[in-house]
Amino acid sequence: MRSRVVAENPDQLRLVRDDPKLVKGAVEEVVRWASPVNYMKRCATRDVERRGQKIREGEFLALFYAPANRDEEVFDNPFRFDVTRRPNRHLGFGTGEHFCLGAHVARASMRALVAQIAQRAESLTLVGDSAQISSSFVVGLKKLQVRYRFRPAA
Repeated sequence: MRSRVVAENPDQLRLVRDDPKLVKGAVEEVVRWASPVNYMKRCATRDVERRGQKIREGEFLALFYAPANRDEEVFDNPFRFDVTRRPNRHLGFGTGEHFCLGAHVARASMRALVAQIAQRAESLTLVGDSAQISSSFVVGLKKLQVRYRFRPAA
């Protein structure tokens, strides 16, 4: 899990440590929580109405992923980081024809990382300030100071 999320939710890390089957759900929750892409811009291909809002063909729309991943109509208790969340229909990798081609590789590498952190981290604490990268499109950390202690690998 991203170090910030883990350090801020040690109870969730303990759940994954105690039940390694939760690794997959933890990865999905990290992606929901982090929403690595901030937004996408799309052009309406036809007139449509959603929830009383008319969108005309040719109009541009900005789709913001973080708010969608906190939608109270989709997620129970959306502002809680929960590795046991089921279902987890996040949009962190996009959707439909615009689904991220690298999502499977990202998930596999994150599962390996989460499994190792969960099994080996004895302590993980935020120290100092963090800094976001300067981008309106991609969300990420430029700087994160963490003090940690890991058990040796088995």
